[in-house]
Formats: sequence, C-alpha cells, structure tokens
Amino acid sequence: MWRLLSMLAVMLVLGGCFGLGGNGNSLSPMPSATPTAEPSVEPSPTPTAAPAATAEEAAEAIMSALQQKDMEKLSSFIHPEKGLLFSPYGHIQKDTAVTFQAGELPVLEDPTIYEWGSFDGSGEPISLTFGDYYKKFVYDQNFAEAEEVSPNKVLGQGNTLVNIEESYPGSTYFDYYFSGFNPEYGGMDWESLILVLEQHNGAWYACAIVHSQWTI
Repeated sequence: MWRLLSMLAVMLVLGGCFGLGGNGNSLSPMPSATPTAEPSVEPSPTPTAAPAATAEEAAEAIMSALQQKDMEKLSSFIHPEKGLLFSPYGHIQKDTAVTFQAGELPVLEDPTIYEWGSFDGSGEPISLTFGDYYKKFVYDQNFAEAEEVSPNKVLGQGNTLVNIEESYPGSTYFDYYFSGFNPEYGGMDWESLILVLEQHNGAWYACAIVHSQWTI
C-alpha cells in the first residue's frame, strides 16, 4: 500500500513539473519570443540643383558649372523637354548639331566620338569626343570672366548669320563676349559663348550652348 501511495505521489509531482495536459501524455509548449524586425532605412535622395527662378540666375549657375567643369550641375539645368543642343558656330544647324537630353550628358572622359557638324572653311566633319569638343567649342576661353555680357543681343559679328532668335523664338539668351586677344588681328579673333535659355514650369533651363567666332 505504501509503495502504491509513493508511486502516485511521484506521478503527481512529475505532472506538475512538466505541465502534463488533460490526458497526461503531452507537454505544454513554452511560449516563444517574437523576433523584433530591424527598422528599414531608406536611402537619402540624391540632391539636385534648385530650379532657377530667373534667367539671370540660371545663366550664372550654368556659366559657373562650365567654368568648374561640373557636368552634374550642368546636367541639372538641361531643358526637360528640348534637351541641350551644342552648336560649334553662331549659325545653329539643328539637323547636324548634337543634343543631349536631361540625364544623358556624358562625362568629359567619355571616349565616344560624336559628329558635331562641320568645320568652318574646310567643311570637314567635327568628329570629337565630348571632352575635346568642350575644350575647343565650349570653354576654350574663361567666359565666366568675359569682357562683356549682353542679354538678348549678339555682340560678335562675322560672315555667318547668328540665328538664335529664329531657332529658339521667345527664348532668352546671354552673350559672353571677348572682343579679341591679339591686337595684330584687329578684332577678328573675337569669341562668344552664348547660353540660350527657356522657361519650363516656372524655372529656367538651358536649351542650347552656342560657340560663336569669326568664320570664313
């Protein structure tokens, strides 16, 4: 009898320790902790240049980007619909000029050869990389420190008709002008860089960069 009572007491103690279910043949599961998910961190948006509210503000920022060879900043001022046209001479030929859309402007180290039009005089094709074209037909002079800056008036005159107003009617443009560099040439070595701007959704953008000089 005592052995039977001892066995029953042991069974009751064991049942209390291991949490036997109602039928005494299963263990109650221990509650598990729910893992806490790590908070996701969104990447910061890439900063872009603030849109220029005036044509003067846009021209100043674009010229600064050209001087500093900051293609990322220049790209932020490309006209969202018309893109940015590069003309090697004052007479714009849209059918042969190269135009880059926003986000497509190459870096100066890009090895791609582009056809930019034809050389004045020889008529040979202007086959240059973007970097070489930039050095010859964009910022070959320190235009940020130009001798004169003229809004909506072409200062340099030669044998070629400057057709900015016909190519971009209603636009605003700024002529960054040097009257010449060598006195022996009598002013025939004048140069201009002309920024052609248009307004889009309340902000000003560049739609053409025109290099102008004396042509044959």
